[in-house]
Amino acid sequence: MPEIRLDSKPLNFPFWAGILGSIVEIKGGQVGILDLNALRTEFSRNLVPSKVIKEEIEVEQWDLIGIGGLTSTYNRIKTLVPIIRKAAPNSVIISGGGWATYNPDEILQLVPDIDIICIGEGEETFAEVYDEINNGTRNFEKVNGLCLNNKGKYKFTGPRALISDLDKVPYPAYHLFETDIYFKYSSLPLSPESFFSKRRASVVWERGCPRGCTFCSHNGMSRIDLQNIYGSGDRKKGELLVRQVDKENNTFQLPARWPTPKYAVDNVKLLRLKFGVDFVSILDENMTSNRKWTEEFCQLYKNEGLSEAVKWGTLGDAPSVATYPDLVKTMKDAGCCYISFGFESASNKVLNQDIGKGQLQIHEQQTIDAVKKVGLTPITTFMIGNPHEDINDLMETVDFWIRNRIEINPFICTPYVGSPLYYNYKDYLLQQYDEKLKLVNELQKADEETIEKWKLAALDKFMSECGDATQYTATVSQYFTIAELFALKQFMYKHDTGRMLKMAHHRYDETGLNQWKHDEKWTKYCPVCIAKEELLGYRIEISK
Repeated sequence: MPEIRLDSKPLNFPFWAGILGSIVEIKGGQVGILDLNALRTEFSRNLVPSKVIKEEIEVEQWDLIGIGGLTSTYNRIKTLVPIIRKAAPNSVIISGGGWATYNPDEILQLVPDIDIICIGEGEETFAEVYDEINNGTRNFEKVNGLCLNNKGKYKFTGPRALISDLDKVPYPAYHLFETDIYFKYSSLPLSPESFFSKRRASVVWERGCPRGCTFCSHNGMSRIDLQNIYGSGDRKKGELLVRQVDKENNTFQLPARWPTPKYAVDNVKLLRLKFGVDFVSILDENMTSNRKWTEEFCQLYKNEGLSEAVKWGTLGDAPSVATYPDLVKTMKDAGCCYISFGFESASNKVLNQDIGKGQLQIHEQQTIDAVKKVGLTPITTFMIGNPHEDINDLMETVDFWIRNRIEINPFICTPYVGSPLYYNYKDYLLQQYDEKLKLVNELQKADEETIEKWKLAALDKFMSECGDATQYTATVSQYFTIAELFALKQFMYKHDTGRMLKMAHHRYDETGLNQWKHDEKWTKYCPVCIAKEELLGYRIEISK
């Protein structure tokens, strides 16, 4: 498990490693987890030294070594894999997760020491890879859902259907986790209960999401993701292969899936019994979107006596709460202490044209009102730098913040690999890392093979920077530069509409570009417009 977010504490268990560890133990194998994200606390929260990692790996003769993570871990994994290979030259190295699942062929070129990449959901695929190694056959070509590295040449095996019954997925092997380290950092400032937690655990049950946000991806674990993977961003093309897989496996792969509420509640009971957990962070992408499941979970949670013993918090979406506001009270009565919502923007134009979540500002307002009504504090996230977002859209958002007394430092829209934004703007993104790609597009003076090499090198630079959405990578904004976004971001955080609009006037006077021209409705916030009106009034008075 690579280190993540060095500016923060290790907050959440490495679920994927724990689940795969359980699979190995169920099969009678021996397994360990080297959790660098937890162990970094022994090194002032910095990266674990290469020497320490090498010594840890060399303790045993490993048959199979797995490493994975989100796109934000790309740069670290690229460094770790050669260390692993040197320490374990005869081991099979398998990887998966969002950092590699969308473009495994490119990842194998950039990180050639990897032997196998698992595409999408990993439990069944990993189990079959383990069996091939354990049986001594190593016929990985018959295992669906892989991209194989054959001496520098890659080969895809057949596609794999998503798991239809998530109750069959074993709980993580918690005894393999560095639980003492994670419990040490239990406090989470999202509610009084999470802040004062002494033994907080984290869980993930939902896979995928029913919303179709353009900036989001789901690690290959939803129908939408598989469409993008199989179609290289062309969802219609990818859907043809998804349907073929459904037909062959008698399945219908959904955009979002959950285990039964009983599976989830039993998971919390296990954590309470084994570790005395007092708070659970449910990191499902969108719990409130499945009203029926959430209501059944809450009822069972109360029936099992957990609502007072183990408080919890989760994530939700505005359209579901706006439609069923009573769901928030149901959740609170079952021990829920916070729900975090991704509002993204308060501009209806941006929400419709750029984000595609299926929500409007009215849904966001109704959600805030519903959360406040039951006595919880609304928690929201926003982002700026969406493709067609102009100064008026940003003013809609900051005006919404002012009216609702929201203080927030917005993210900058990051087109992570696998998201629709990435596929739609891939060439534009890569050009920001190699000016040759922009120029050659205009001049057409390079052969295709050379251009592909430039693109791969540019992709390497882009993915290496994808560590933190509060910082900048490439931008998909068609209107603002990165420098302009950072200035606007700071003004918005401070509700400094005056400086925002003064900047807009200055840039409009310089460029004449319409994205800087603000609507009349924002005159009340604009010191330039107010000053002009006052001067006009003064001149009229003088002329009398």
